[in-house]
Amino acid sequence: MLLEDTAEPPVITRVGDVVLPVLGRGHVTRVMDATTAGAVLGRNVQLLRPDPAALDPWFLAGFLRGTANNRRASSYTTTSTRLDVRRLQVPRMPLAEQRRYGDRFRDLAAFEDTLRLAGRLGEQLVQGLCDGLTEGSVRPD
Repeated sequence: MLLEDTAEPPVITRVGDVVLPVLGRGHVTRVMDATTAGAVLGRNVQLLRPDPAALDPWFLAGFLRGTANNRRASSYTTTSTRLDVRRLQVPRMPLAEQRRYGDRFRDLAAFEDTLRLAGRLGEQLVQGLCDGLTEGSVRPD
């Protein structure tokens, strides 16, 4: 007798999908783009698939990321935070206005990515200089 496979197929993300973790602190909402789309949705990650003719994904992600919004939609335990996506709020406005906000949220996301890269490169530089000093390839003067 063959066992029936009852596991659901994995959810594959698409360009324009909005994903956000539902566990942890500092919920970071992301919009899937051409380089990140196609990823399998992980556990404890919520997928929102807005209709781009009605809702700008960057506008949605930006407002979902707001601290006050997350505070209102989160429940706290001693070790973690759980986000209830149904309690998040997004203002209603015309699509053209959403896109204006969305453009700024996209710019902020790009700036944040650049800051993260700079931080990683800075850490590598510091470690390399420390190694050079301890190994003698860099002089202290």
